[in-house]
Amino acid sequence: MPSILVQYDGEKVKTRKFSGRFRGVTWDRKGTCLTLVGDGGRILRIEGDREIRHDSSTKHNLRAVSINPANGTVLVVGNVGTIITVTSDGSFAKASASTFENLRAVRWNTKGTAALIVGNNGALMKYTERRLDIIDGGRANLRGISWRKESDEALVTSNCFAEEFIPSPNLFAFDAKANALKPLSEGRSDLIGVDWNPNGKLALVVGYDIVWHNGAIGRFDDAGLSPIKFENDHVYPVAVRWDPTGHVAAIVTSTAQLHSGEGRIILWDGEKFKEIYRSNEFFFSHIAWAPEGFKLAAIASTQARAFDS
Repeated sequence: MPSILVQYDGEKVKTRKFSGRFRGVTWDRKGTCLTLVGDGGRILRIEGDREIRHDSSTKHNLRAVSINPANGTVLVVGNVGTIITVTSDGSFAKASASTFENLRAVRWNTKGTAALIVGNNGALMKYTERRLDIIDGGRANLRGISWRKESDEALVTSNCFAEEFIPSPNLFAFDAKANALKPLSEGRSDLIGVDWNPNGKLALVVGYDIVWHNGAIGRFDDAGLSPIKFENDHVYPVAVRWDPTGHVAAIVTSTAQLHSGEGRIILWDGEKFKEIYRSNEFFFSHIAWAPEGFKLAAIASTQARAFDS
């Protein structure tokens, strides 16, 4: 089950294949190196043509990675409650998550003072370098996180049904000061990816309707959540990120099953969509922009599925 890293600089698309499945990707603070995480506890650092493999001391599948913008600490999460930190000097440490749920996403806030971690069955934690707080209020599998710039607020996306088809809100607001989660939206779409624009005025939310298998892209602002029209039949958006200037958002797609959906990278400038990459073999799970310049990286694999991103 190979993976592929797709990079884009505004002009050219470059691809690079790897053996095994990688699921998460992030840039370092300078935008010069990439860190990939994946199955079997794999952590791979890419510096140009060099590949540096790190021993994570776990065989659990790793799903997501985020780098602290203040001090460069790498936070990695994965299955069976796995939480790993990698400091700037390369030392590894494991945190006790007090859960055996699969953890799906992690995101540092823009100040680097706290990170959110989310996962299956409503698992939600606020991580700081001194403590790990368990947050109640989630019901279904929580999928994505985005902090509003220079604030203590974050959006959290969720599947729309919990166990035994119990309806669940699919979008929440998290208040870091109160450690409280508040539902914002319900519906029949699993919302997966979310990202605040750097201006803090709006966020994009992506997912798909689980009944009709139509893609969903929405705009969230002070007026609430509203849909953005696009060609969405059997399109499965799973992640979204704004570029550092906030002018372009990149959206990646996956598939629910083979021959139903494609792996695509789509750019949105606020008015129109532009596809820059498409594959019938590789399906995306994560995407990241370098903190400066126009450099995009997205990770895909043959085994990625929209419900398991």
